Amino acid sequence: MDLSRLFIQNMRKWRSVRVLSQKNLAEKCGTGYSYIRQIESGVGSPSFAMLAKIAEALEVEPYQLFYDDASSLGRRAREKHLESVREGLLQSVSGNIEAAFDELKKSR
Repeated sequence: MDLSRLFIQNMRKWRSVRVLSQKNLAEKCGTGYSYIRQIESGVGSPSFAMLAKIAEALEVEPYQLFYDDASSLGRRAREKHLESVREGLLQSVSGNIEAAFDELKKSR
């Protein structure tokens, strides 16, 4: 999939998730409705500054506007991210359990 179409697809997806119309998104970005319409129709391309505004308005990181969930790379990246989150949670929980046992030992 080409990057432009992927960006448009993700922009629409996140706009839908956030329940924003093109007009609402344009207002949040400080631009005109017709510009957002042009971007989503593939007629116009946003500048990097506008891309950052769109991501902020959609409450996503800019890379998420180019993230391909369907690609094997996207799946591997997601799995790697989930694994790092899991590891972080396990470390946090085990650290909390150890601290709780230490506190119990001290109170005896």
